[in-house]
Amino acid sequence: MNSLEVIEQDAFISAATPLLKLITHITGLKTSFVTTIDWQAQQQTVVLAQNTGSLQVESGSQVAWTDSMCQLMLSEQLTATAEVQVRFPESGGALLGMQSFVVLPIKIADQMIGTLCGASDDKVELSNHQIESLSYIADALALQLKLMLDARNAEAKVDSLRDQIENLATLANTDPLTGLLNRRAFQHRYEFAIKLSRRNKQPLSVMMIDIDDFKQFNDEFGHETGDTIIKIVSDGLKHIARSTDIPCRVGGDEFILAALNTDSDGLKLLAERLSGYVKLHSNKLQRACSLSIGIACSRHGAPEELIRFADEALYMSKASGRDAISIYQPD
Repeated sequence: MNSLEVIEQDAFISAATPLLKLITHITGLKTSFVTTIDWQAQQQTVVLAQNTGSLQVESGSQVAWTDSMCQLMLSEQLTATAEVQVRFPESGGALLGMQSFVVLPIKIADQMIGTLCGASDDKVELSNHQIESLSYIADALALQLKLMLDARNAEAKVDSLRDQIENLATLANTDPLTGLLNRRAFQHRYEFAIKLSRRNKQPLSVMMIDIDDFKQFNDEFGHETGDTIIKIVSDGLKHIARSTDIPCRVGGDEFILAALNTDSDGLKLLAERLSGYVKLHSNKLQRACSLSIGIACSRHGAPEELIRFADEALYMSKASGRDAISIYQPD
């Protein structure tokens, strides 16, 4: 619940509480309460209740509109009855022990947004004058109830817009096939990782990954199989990546992972796990695939150069016959 909802709900409670007490004073009924009706969900909610006897109606309780005492009364064109047990013996009100019940619609511009109700476990006959007084109270509550509902609707719209913005941000920052970060989002995260590495004086390492013979897979088995392989690699990256690691699909069959506070040897262990994962899960395809991986660490050069260094190490893995992990070593 946001601050606007809290303010409007508090304002409604402050305005409605003395009016509900006035209802029990005017009528002699032991319980009075205000409800809202969600017509789309066909649900009625008790917003606020005032109980003075053993009959208890709880604030926040909900009931399907079709099962509501209010609906039963209004469908019979009744405003008040002292014979709930006789007229509606199977109703929820009867099960609660109600004997008397009164209901008045709360309307804004002819639209019913809720009800004002009173109930008692003994027989209470209401006069026309008492019912007329209750109608004035219902009118007095209508605007406050509408303000509270408007605040809720406004918050729901804000939540919906926030979700849409988050979804758009996700689409803008992730690769649609794999769900990994795209190149642009990776670059942003990587620049921040460089700053952290320098500030904390911790190593930063990068792993460049390339699927061996990927074009041949596509040509021989089709793009659907190629997409499956790409997803296997991305799943493997998600499987091995730690919370601080930054995995990304650069494009095509190329991937990258940056790891803070990790040296070349530590990243090599992750690379071996990734390679094993891909071989295991691609074994179900027409042919298992392998990875060529290049690794570079900031201890061997400036962090801004790591991607280029890792790419050089990747080239070494390709040149050595593929299915290999190479670590960049400065001359």
